Amino acid sequence: MKLEINRLEMLAAAKNAARVAPHRSPVDVLNGILVESNDDTGEVFLTATNHEVSIQHKITASVMESGVMLVNARLLVGMMDLLEGDFVTLSAVAPARLAVAGGSCKYVINCLPAKHYPMPVMPFPEETARITGICSLARRTVFAVSADEHKPALQCVQVRLKNNAVLAAACDGVKVMLLKDDAYSPDDREFLLPGRSLQLLASICKDTDEFEVGDVGNEVVFARNDMLFTMRKLLAGGYIDTNAIMKGIKPAYSAVANADEMRSALDIVAVGAGREAVNLILSKGQIILQRNGEYSVAQTGVAATIPKDTPKSGFFYEIDSLLKLLNVINGRAKLEIDAKGFMVIKTKNEVYLQLPLRDPARSVANVEKMAA
Repeated sequence: MKLEINRLEMLAAAKNAARVAPHRSPVDVLNGILVESNDDTGEVFLTATNHEVSIQHKITASVMESGVMLVNARLLVGMMDLLEGDFVTLSAVAPARLAVAGGSCKYVINCLPAKHYPMPVMPFPEETARITGICSLARRTVFAVSADEHKPALQCVQVRLKNNAVLAAACDGVKVMLLKDDAYSPDDREFLLPGRSLQLLASICKDTDEFEVGDVGNEVVFARNDMLFTMRKLLAGGYIDTNAIMKGIKPAYSAVANADEMRSALDIVAVGAGREAVNLILSKGQIILQRNGEYSVAQTGVAATIPKDTPKSGFFYEIDSLLKLLNVINGRAKLEIDAKGFMVIKTKNEVYLQLPLRDPARSVANVEKMAA
């Protein structure tokens, strides 16, 4: 291997690949980034995998000699970050020994055994659809996926492309998030994307990036001009019918308020919170949020349009889930609550459902009654 390459391009590609490569895998070769150079095409490929997701970056370079080296991911990023100059050179000085130079600095490093690297298959789908807004999609859905390993489908985000729209759903059994965004693809496709994999893809791209997405075998492939990203898929038929759940909610109370003001109010109430719930009451033109904790009590209100007040006891909800939602929505939001406390929050592009918790006071009273 012998090549000269733009340092900043190499650094950016290495950082992205390093996000995929494990840092402390017991399988040493998985901790590395496979660097391949081709003197016929003048291309350099950086590949990394953790068996759940794989990435391959392509960079144009001045390649004098083809070769393959497996470099520790963190070491490669560190060298590209610290070397001087616009261009760096990589030269093999032995079968598993690499010299990396830039400016007045030079590293000579031992590489991992490339022949043992589990090279991922990076296929390009025959049929693809175009999609943008990956970062926004992940930010607004991944927080609602399940962490239960026994429910693999609920660990995923369901993504449907239909009639020039992207429809996405996430559910963990306690909350449901649905969203709809415009798209520029008439394709009718459906994928189940593991939440962790989707979040990883979002961390290495921009919202404006356009991907060609399709499935090949057991992989969902996202292709950009300079990158291929694959993640394992699940069969779409195993996902819960979230639309049916939403249709089953019959609102008894409602309110319209500013989501940013609600977020600020909940931040105030959540200070010092433990595992206790937030008590939400609609009364006299306000959404009242209050919390009674073991060491502190907090209450605040948000101005809202309220046609009908809830009972004085209101309803109880998990604070963390509600905060995560309010951190990803903006503008005017409509709250709809049914007689049992099932709460739906709607914006222009999102519909969110959160199940209520038991009234803590009633729960304590029931326990005391049983003990007596």
